[in-house]
Amino acid sequence: MGKVLDRFSSSIGELTHAEKHVLYYVEENLETAKNQSLTAMAESNSVSTTTIIRMCHKLGLGGFSEFKFNLKSIDENVGPADNMLDRYRQDTNRTLESLRVEELEKISEQLLKANRVMIVAVGLTKMAGEYFSKLFMQVNKPTSYVYESHIIDLLPNMVQQDDLIVFISSSGETKTIVGAAEKIRYKNADSLAITNSADSTLAKITRNAISADVQKVQFAGYDLTPRSTMVILIDLIFEFYLKKVMK
Repeated sequence: MGKVLDRFSSSIGELTHAEKHVLYYVEENLETAKNQSLTAMAESNSVSTTTIIRMCHKLGLGGFSEFKFNLKSIDENVGPADNMLDRYRQDTNRTLESLRVEELEKISEQLLKANRVMIVAVGLTKMAGEYFSKLFMQVNKPTSYVYESHIIDLLPNMVQQDDLIVFISSSGETKTIVGAAEKIRYKNADSLAITNSADSTLAKITRNAISADVQKVQFAGYDLTPRSTMVILIDLIFEFYLKKVMK
């Protein structure tokens, strides 16, 4: 099998003939597919856009955006011989160099105005969400930490006026979190995304977003993209907030 088929091998048996045709096309034209829109990919395969979206769902993805994220990261493997220290150092330096004081000030103002902060994180970012919530708890800022999928689904009904909803996701494409953010947007609630991907769906649909600048890494089928950069963002956000509170 090729790289794409290997990535989704456990789900191929569930695809229809047309859906398999699209996946085989992507395997053979990976570089082209990485940059194609949903409509362009559908036209290249003489199928409907709905067929491609159904394929994405059967592959266990939230939609076409998450499929494209997987395609773009599929070659970003870091072998054992690579200098991981250099990569982490570069990720940290790029992230810090990309940040602006005005950006952090704006976020700290959001936090200051909020009556309650609701932090949403799942999977490998759960620890970052819990850490962020405990930072606020130690200064008596009303804070809720949400990580269970069935509670996240109920989040739009739990939001109150003047709440700030903080979504934490490395890829910014996590289906559960993106779905909740979409619903929150229509509730007209204030929201913030903390991600490792500035051009992610989550970063685009929240009121405000801050992202680390990191290399997305896949190796042996595992996502090794560092979450430590998001903890750096959290520490900076909290320090800016605390200084504003103490003024």
